[in-house]
Amino acid sequence: MAGSIRGGLPIFSFKGIGVFIHWTFLLSPAYIAFSGWQDGMVLSEILQEVGLVLIVFVCVLLHEFGHSLTALRYGVRTKNIVLLPIGGVASLERMPEEPHKEFWITLAGPMVNLVIALLAFGLIAITGVTESFSDILLGATEWTSTLMFIFGMNIFLFLFNLIPAYPMDGGRLLRSLLSMRMPRPKATKIAGRIGQVMAVLFVLAAIYQEAPFLGLIGVFIFMAAGAEIRTLAPKTTANAGLIRSHMTSTFTSLLGTNTVAKALEELARNDEELIVVLDTNEVKGIITRDELLATSPETLLSALSITRVPACRINDMAEHVGRYMLTHGYPISLVMENGSLVGIVTAASLREQVAPLSGISVQRPEVL
Repeated sequence: MAGSIRGGLPIFSFKGIGVFIHWTFLLSPAYIAFSGWQDGMVLSEILQEVGLVLIVFVCVLLHEFGHSLTALRYGVRTKNIVLLPIGGVASLERMPEEPHKEFWITLAGPMVNLVIALLAFGLIAITGVTESFSDILLGATEWTSTLMFIFGMNIFLFLFNLIPAYPMDGGRLLRSLLSMRMPRPKATKIAGRIGQVMAVLFVLAAIYQEAPFLGLIGVFIFMAAGAEIRTLAPKTTANAGLIRSHMTSTFTSLLGTNTVAKALEELARNDEELIVVLDTNEVKGIITRDELLATSPETLLSALSITRVPACRINDMAEHVGRYMLTHGYPISLVMENGSLVGIVTAASLREQVAPLSGISVQRPEVL
């Protein structure tokens, strides 16, 4: 079992991802059972109600695996998945800073619920079910009504998770879309503030509808969004003008002794457009996917024409590096720290850092 969780009961592991049930999770079926007993239900009816709750959490677990397995495709491991009374949490080692990767990792969870709903709908159509959704609310537990419950619940999970209430999935999707247009810290702050507004609306709706569970979710979202915004303050204040705040440490690199076929395989796996070519003791430069596709798969990378690009230090001023890259048409620059390659930075990510002044003296970065 991968990892361990305080207060968590290990269930199983898949693809190195440990699945845990937090002890508080047991409160949900316990509450359902107790409510059923108070309402005079017989044991079989109580077990059926508890079964529906467990079905919901199976769907939630599949939702979290949607996130985790998509993240794994981008080389990001998931430490564990924990089931809680309010849902599930997949603890990724990190969230990729590339907006498109965050977008697909985040969207994968709700899409799992949509697929489950469509499968349930297909089975409903095949069986020719005629019961209405009101049957579900009245406690109908026949096979067809169970399928309707699965369909309705997964449609709800799909739509609810798309609400732009950061750090819920919808809020993270919003952050990733905003990050395509602005620096990530600014996008996170905007998404976080919108999340807090949505959280307040959740709490107000919970009071009006006498729905304490919705209020609990609202409080959680408000606190989580606030915590995320607060973590930005030191980084934004101290490092906003430095390359380290704009670089990504996720990139594909290979020694020049590898073949074009191997390089294309790595680029496809990581969903990237260029590869950094290394020698034993130095960085040689970059080769794009298009250049690789135009070459024989058995050709060694070292035999190709490798594009030389600038290299900057991790604590260099982003404005200076960005101005040089934009002036000379370099799409990326390598980022070095103590002589080692630690990341790359794109000209697009530095565009907003370049002041619209023409008289600034710019120190020329090292070019490989």
